[in-house]
Amino acid sequence: MSDSPTNLEALKQEREFLLRSLRDLEQEHKFGDLDDQDFETLRKDYVARAAATIKQIESSGSTLSPEQRAPESSTNRRGRTVLVASMVLVVAGLTGWFVAQQSGQRLAGDSIAGSIEDSTASILSRARATNFVDPQAAIELYTQVLAVDPDNVEALTYRAWLLALIARSAGDEVKKLAFESASRDLQRAISIDAKYADAHCFLGIVRFRLADDAQGAKEALTVCSQNNPPAEVKGFVDSIVAEVDAALGG
Repeated sequence: MSDSPTNLEALKQEREFLLRSLRDLEQEHKFGDLDDQDFETLRKDYVARAAATIKQIESSGSTLSPEQRAPESSTNRRGRTVLVASMVLVVAGLTGWFVAQQSGQRLAGDSIAGSIEDSTASILSRARATNFVDPQAAIELYTQVLAVDPDNVEALTYRAWLLALIARSAGDEVKKLAFESASRDLQRAISIDAKYADAHCFLGIVRFRLADDAQGAKEALTVCSQNNPPAEVKGFVDSIVAEVDAALGG
């Protein structure tokens, strides 16, 4: 198949179909319409196909002439590809699989041997150091923590936050997917530890930035402030409160 705008559009449609299928698959499994074995088999197939499609999109886009390409910068194209790849990995890992396992790889030095506490502490330490240096790598690390400890509040919260940060410059469909995934993780973190300020803070920001929900954002940010967030998180909150209040006409 030769590269052309038509073929590239077909690949994008295939990517969107696979992302929707992953979401639908999770819902079917959640409500008992799929048993665990069928769910895992189908999910592995969708993830592999999505990864292959994303690679084809990147390759096809790079071979089009300047006249054929959409009026989008190369930086934005690369950013969108990284975002979609991250989204596939996150969705694939939500029910407890290592992201690295999906691609047949494991990060150097990773191990789940020993106690849960030792494993998660080590990976969390690496994730914290990676947060804003390489968000995609940090997302992978937090997903590894959740594979060992699904109720880890810090991993749920910061994976969601990084996903939201990456998604801010994406298109509406990807933002919607990111909002659904991030909100799910943040709400779960809050249900586990309602006093964990970071989750409330980031939920407020996610609601405002990705869903244009100023009222929902205000509610979450109020709870955030009541729980004395750490200084670095409070900095994010302080920068958005005025925008939320303005949107509400305050």
